[in-house]
Amino acid sequence: MKQSLALLLLCAVAAAAADLTGKWSGSFKAEAADHSIPQLIIVKQQGSALSGSAGPNAGEQYPLENARVNGNNVHFEVTTGEWRFTYNLTAETNSLSGDLKLESPTQSRNAKVTLIRVKEQ
Repeated sequence: MKQSLALLLLCAVAAAAADLTGKWSGSFKAEAADHSIPQLIIVKQQGSALSGSAGPNAGEQYPLENARVNGNNVHFEVTTGEWRFTYNLTAETNSLSGDLKLESPTQSRNAKVTLIRVKEQ
């Protein structure tokens, strides 16, 4: 009985850490900012490795760097010009949320990110 319960819990955890492949849409809001910035993340997952791109919309995308998944923890970086965006997110069934650090040679900001899975039509 205990083994069956342990197996059931393990299966539930594996299901929660489902494949992140697809499009994720949402926004981030930097601390002390008066508005949110749109985000579109396009991801392909193979095991713990991620590839893809991120940006404000489909027409402006930048490659994911140092991208990986560990359980429901998702990490990746994006470089745009002088800015580096470092994402540390938590994956739920159909959402990604967490912290974003924005850094340039002269500035550093923190933001909160919320993304939801885009349903393919």
